[in-house]
Amino acid sequence: MENWFRRVYGRSVVVEGGGMEFLILGPLEVRNGEQTVRLGAAKQRALLGVLLLHANETVSTSRLVDELWGEGPPATAEKLVQGYVHALRKQLGDGVLETQAPGYRLKVEPRSLDLAEFERLAEEARRAPAAYAVELRRRALALWRGPPLADVVLEGADGHTLGRLSELRLTTQIERIEAELELGRHSQLVGELEALVAEHPYQERAVALLMLALYRSGRQAEALEVYRMVRRRLSDELGLQPGQELRELEAAILRQDDALTRPASASVPATTPSTTPAAEAVPAWRRGRLVAAGVLVVLAAAAVGATGLLVRDEPAPIVVPPNTVAAIDPTTNRVIPESIVQTGIEPGPVAGGGSIWVGNLEGKSVTRIDPATHEVMSTVSLPVMPDALTFGRGALWVVSGRLGEMYRIDPEFETLSKAIPLGPRPIRQARAGADVGEGWVWAAHGDSTLARVDPETLRGTSTTRVGQGPAALVVAWGFVWVASSGDDTVRRFEPERYDLGPVGRPLTVGRAPSGISAGYGNIWVACTGDDIVARIPADRGFASSLSIPVGDGPTSLAVGEGAVWVANTAGRTVSRIDPTTLEVVATIEVGNAPAGLAVSDGRVWVSVREP
Repeated sequence: MENWFRRVYGRSVVVEGGGMEFLILGPLEVRNGEQTVRLGAAKQRALLGVLLLHANETVSTSRLVDELWGEGPPATAEKLVQGYVHALRKQLGDGVLETQAPGYRLKVEPRSLDLAEFERLAEEARRAPAAYAVELRRRALALWRGPPLADVVLEGADGHTLGRLSELRLTTQIERIEAELELGRHSQLVGELEALVAEHPYQERAVALLMLALYRSGRQAEALEVYRMVRRRLSDELGLQPGQELRELEAAILRQDDALTRPASASVPATTPSTTPAAEAVPAWRRGRLVAAGVLVVLAAAAVGATGLLVRDEPAPIVVPPNTVAAIDPTTNRVIPESIVQTGIEPGPVAGGGSIWVGNLEGKSVTRIDPATHEVMSTVSLPVMPDALTFGRGALWVVSGRLGEMYRIDPEFETLSKAIPLGPRPIRQARAGADVGEGWVWAAHGDSTLARVDPETLRGTSTTRVGQGPAALVVAWGFVWVASSGDDTVRRFEPERYDLGPVGRPLTVGRAPSGISAGYGNIWVACTGDDIVARIPADRGFASSLSIPVGDGPTSLAVGEGAVWVANTAGRTVSRIDPTTLEVVATIEVGNAPAGLAVSDGRVWVSVREP
């Protein structure tokens, strides 16, 4: 059954005989074999998104107009739709997009659409034994790369469809966690459940699972504290009490019900996918509504933070030696000792992508590490210092801010391309940023240059001036976001414009922004001069930011595994920010100076050098 999956850019995707792939569980992407299909302007992408949401169904022209323009379509809307369809046919090939009255029909093989594969795996998991169901749901969830159609704007009813898809993802994640609890994996799930409850504070089912996981981990008082926080919040703000499910669970914990300590699978053998536990084998508190959809509960993030209020004996923090990279376990917020790997001299930027790639500044090299075995796979020598790294389009891209050059490393043969010039000769400074997105490779470098590089021809296609001292960039939600440390700003740029025109006025954030990332609906910026992370809501325009205090000298950050991770180079720590409460919920000491961060393979990877 594994033959429908492969590794591309460090994630699992659907394949179907090497043909056309349609990916909508995240930014819209179409791949033809190893090539990414360029989809054109925003409206054309939106039209394709609607057709994929209704794959193999006829979508009327009037419905397409509604989805693309809402209540105020232009007079030429239907002709514009015809033009978008004509362009898509050229890009997708013959026989894929059919005219069928009263509109159009996109023919898609089930295994070539990630949404169809996700739904198939999730449905199969509901009929499978617990252990097999966990694996099926993990594979289904691995198909998600972000919010569905994250870079597409729909004005009609299908906008609500996207919300339904996100709910399906959440339900599948909860079902997977519940199955893992039945297998006795409670200790490993606490951290994920805390993050899940913080992200979805109205999900009573997730609260119940968190309480159960804490109780089975020997943390009875913390499980009860979670319940008390929920009860206080409901009483104070809504005049309500927790639902019957949580009340029964609290009572079972207080009396230390023996049924809580053993998973149902321990007493009921799952002999076939259709096996159903006998009612008497299921604890009373679990009967009824736990397996139903979650009931509306207002749960402040303080309920999650409360699980850390009690004093426990904690092991001493692990000191990570200089010139190494190490992994942080997001479920425990601790460095994994066996993950510490020696790199080159003065490691800096880190990137995922099948392997863990670490740029060594003084060593002028890139160290490649196997994330599973924690072994150095190879070291690639460079003619320049690797000031920025990014992985995408099947390759690692290295940027030298000092020289204004980019290099491509082929991960299969580990060959190095010739230097790709990035525009005008820069003022020699180390700051640089890089990312892959919207069909291009991007680099910000030197005093004020943003460059767009074609990943196929390895040629720069356009450059523009940005703020003083561009230090980092990220491609997200249809824009290129550049943080400039010289003038304390973040700017947005339209990637498809020939001149890479900026959008709106620059937004001033904290002093000396040096790192930028995207996720959970926000742009996150590490500001070294003020010891803060600035949050810019991506869906509320581009007018203001909010500051979150972190450790000393934050220089880089990464988003994933339910959190925003910040490398505080001067403070020798990594901060974990809850993206819902916007508070630091954990501080991980590393002993020396963390430099670069990347979230990959379920872990947070940090490069460490001399303070």
